[in-house]
Amino acid sequence: MLYLFSVGSSSRETGKEPPGPKPLPLLGNLLQLDLQRPYKTLCELSKKYGSVFTVYFGPKKVVVLAGYRTVKEALVSYADEFGEREISPVFEDINKGHGILFSNGETWKELRRFALSTLRDFGMGKRVAEEKILEECGHLIQVFESYKGKPFNTSRPINYATSNIISSIMYGSRFEYDDPRFRNLVSRANESIRITGSAEIQLYNTFPRLVGWIKNRQVILKNAELTIRDVKDLIRKLKETLNPQICRGLVDCFLIRKQKEEDSRVKDTQFTEENLIFTVTNLFSAGTDTTAATLRWGLLLMAKYPQIQDQVQEELATVVGSREVRVEDCKNLPYTDAVIHEIQRLANIAPMAIPHKTSADVTFQGYFIKEGTMVIPLLTSVLYDENEWESPHTFNPSHFLNKEGRFIKRDAFLPFSAGRRMCLGESLAKMELFLFFTSLLQHFRFMPPPGVSEDELDLTPAVGFTIPPSPHELCAVRQSISTMETVLNLHYSGLRCFFHENSRIMFEDLQHLTLGSLFGITVCLLVLRLLYLSFTSQECREPPGPRPLPLFGNLFQVDLKRLDHSLFELSKKYGPVFQVHFGLKKVVILAGYRTVKEALVNHAEKFGNREITPIFHDFAKGHGILFSNGDSWREMRHFALTTLKDFGMGRKMSEEIIIKESQHLIKEFEQLEGKAFSNTQAINYAAANVIAATVFGKRFDYKDPDFQAMVDRDNEIIHLTGSTSLLIYNSFPWLGPFLKNWKNLMKYVEEGKADARKMIEKLKKTLDPDFCRCFIDAFLIRKKHLEDSGIKNSHFHDENLLYSVTNLFAAGNDTTGNTLKWCLLYMAKYPHIQEQVQEELSRVVGDRQVRVEDRKNLPYTDAVIHESQRLANIAPIAIPHATSKDITFQGYVIREGTTVFPLLTSVLYDGSAWENPYSFNPSHFLDSDGKFIKRGAFLPFSAGRRVCPGENLARMELFIFFTSLLQHFRFTPPPGTLEDQLDLSPVVGFTLSPKPQKLCAFLRK
Repeated sequence: MLYLFSVGSSSRETGKEPPGPKPLPLLGNLLQLDLQRPYKTLCELSKKYGSVFTVYFGPKKVVVLAGYRTVKEALVSYADEFGEREISPVFEDINKGHGILFSNGETWKELRRFALSTLRDFGMGKRVAEEKILEECGHLIQVFESYKGKPFNTSRPINYATSNIISSIMYGSRFEYDDPRFRNLVSRANESIRITGSAEIQLYNTFPRLVGWIKNRQVILKNAELTIRDVKDLIRKLKETLNPQICRGLVDCFLIRKQKEEDSRVKDTQFTEENLIFTVTNLFSAGTDTTAATLRWGLLLMAKYPQIQDQVQEELATVVGSREVRVEDCKNLPYTDAVIHEIQRLANIAPMAIPHKTSADVTFQGYFIKEGTMVIPLLTSVLYDENEWESPHTFNPSHFLNKEGRFIKRDAFLPFSAGRRMCLGESLAKMELFLFFTSLLQHFRFMPPPGVSEDELDLTPAVGFTIPPSPHELCAVRQSISTMETVLNLHYSGLRCFFHENSRIMFEDLQHLTLGSLFGITVCLLVLRLLYLSFTSQECREPPGPRPLPLFGNLFQVDLKRLDHSLFELSKKYGPVFQVHFGLKKVVILAGYRTVKEALVNHAEKFGNREITPIFHDFAKGHGILFSNGDSWREMRHFALTTLKDFGMGRKMSEEIIIKESQHLIKEFEQLEGKAFSNTQAINYAAANVIAATVFGKRFDYKDPDFQAMVDRDNEIIHLTGSTSLLIYNSFPWLGPFLKNWKNLMKYVEEGKADARKMIEKLKKTLDPDFCRCFIDAFLIRKKHLEDSGIKNSHFHDENLLYSVTNLFAAGNDTTGNTLKWCLLYMAKYPHIQEQVQEELSRVVGDRQVRVEDRKNLPYTDAVIHESQRLANIAPIAIPHATSKDITFQGYVIREGTTVFPLLTSVLYDGSAWENPYSFNPSHFLDSDGKFIKRGAFLPFSAGRRVCPGENLARMELFIFFTSLLQHFRFTPPPGTLEDQLDLSPVVGFTLSPKPQKLCAFLRK
């Protein structure tokens, strides 16, 4: 009687408690709840009792938070007070307080921090994760194709696909869909999540001592036992092949950290075997179930609402065409993005989230809630909040679109919850949903089975801890169109994409060109193109490639903003040697380390000419070092290499120049006193001063306005050269006079030449043939000597001097400066790597000046610099080559004069040459003993006859600048910015530089 009285009576504690329905003794409010779908009952109760109310699950008091504003206020504004996890009996049975999802205190903090950091390192939300998902899309598409349009249950293949993404991050590899262990792991995880939401388990959580015998609990415990056995075996196999220098996945990272803490005799470490096992099982279950369920809802809703499916597929065809969808396409697919968000909102996968618990007494919205109270953030009430959504119970993508059809974010979109306990895999899940959904919609039309209408498709969710669709079958009908329809559709889609996306900037640049004249020119070129194609010989075997359209070639099938990405994707379909057409221009692409090296080194002579594109001809008129061919190029390159060596390139003289410049750069950083700053200009000026010392015989003050103008102008020229409008200009050079970017570029080039001529004239006036101060002096002395000898037709003339100087100065400034900026950004992004570099520098060098000879004793630092160069991928397509004669290469005939792109992106990210090509992983350059190793596929300076002439100088600069700065400073994000928020997406130009963003340089003690 005392027990019943205590649990049945209302609390008389100090403070006004949230209202709620009156509980019955012992049973509480259980009889008023639908235990199979309690979220529905709780939503109804919130309409009567308000946004903060109390219910009793048996004797257990539970506070329910309802509505967007209340849930967000509690989880965000009162994040600490509402941030604990309520560990119900069934979760305690499974996890025993270990792992990430069902733990509290130091265990949870340490493991969540580790998991977030490791998931980021393995590409969560970044390029490396994108590649894993796209690979898995290919496998999933094959499974769907195998049904040949017949009805099937989408559950298993989608579960396997999503599970493989988290598996590859945890274990370092994916599983085959027919692997029995993998199938059992997935099946058990799904069954346990389903049973956890059953009425029986709800009763067990309420009366654990009374109904512990129920069948569903025994099933969950048996599933947990079998899963732990399998996970232990997978961990054991990884442990047997563990290499501390090469981290294959999260398990490896955990084991390495565990070993370090054991070696250091750290007490009370959280890196235990139990925490590893349950962290893995938590991530596996969560990473499989929620994403798969959402994707299944997505396909079901597409079959239910075919008119919406039509609009998604029309947008995909218009913007993407037949190429592979990339994450970066999302911004150009507003309707598709809105549909995916609306699927997540309406699907309402986790209607009550995972229950929280108060960590302290709290007064919230006028109500007193005691420490230790179970709290349910009712996400259903957020995603269906009538104050936030125009039609909350209807599938309406317009919830995420403005009047102009642009995508808009909605604050009440909280499917991943919010605050301290929000889903740690949110960015990965969003990427998965986007890529899986768009890839499937590109390839298939989803329909109800024969005899079933759209209206008969059932949207009632299944019962479970999460709520997937009820079991159902769909037909995935392959999108099949005749060849002519395909060409016409591509032409139409391409034109829209051409006018609205890839060349939007170019057509904004067009001036004084009427539509009539544009149409006339286009028709004439089209006729010429058709005549040319009709007489083209088909006798030789040319490289394969996507079918070109008349006049436009393959321009619509590539992303001109990131051309290297598009070409890399095409290489996966057409092989390492293939061809594309940029307008009328045929270009052969060389992809992958072995192919690029074979062409540029083994066939150096035949692939050794420079392709002088229209824009490069505008720059240099065939003069100088970079954009010339024949005897002029050979003579100028030989002279430049010899002179650079004479002035110490790669030797002691250059080392002293760089050390002196690094000291100036350090002073610049010191003056900032740890305040946030943009590192762009100071680094550019430092790199420019090193080449200036060689070319002009002097360094410049960073505040010298003429020097600043020279450097900034060169950087702008390189940026504009890679712009969309100028890439199209190379295909259609007659557009030049009408392009704003072309006009600006020519203006900058002329200003640069004028400044260079002034410098040359100053040096010429003070020239002493017996005292050579710099490259310009050496050229002028050689020119005078040849003139005095009566040699005519010499290549040592004013034009070659002018363009050689501008070539060397621009190249020596831009690439080294950008690489160094990437290095510092990576250090701020990955502080644990920065710590290891600084520890090695302190141990080996101490406080003295770093010298080049120290490199051999700094293997980790050397590896970090090399990895920065590899991942930064500064020159993704190199400067185009041209064949000097006909050649048969890898079985394909390539004609003399053909433009050739050595795709350096495909070398530096070659999956067969690098263990983790899309991750920042210094272990790529370390052996198992931690010693530095050279890698054949490290070709950031290209290879063969056209390899960068300043490679040795650039390597020396990077080493001394980087180590000197890391000796003196610790680089961090600015206040209020997390490492994860630092943006690694590049600014696109002819080279790739980091986006302008601020860092802090704190002086090390």
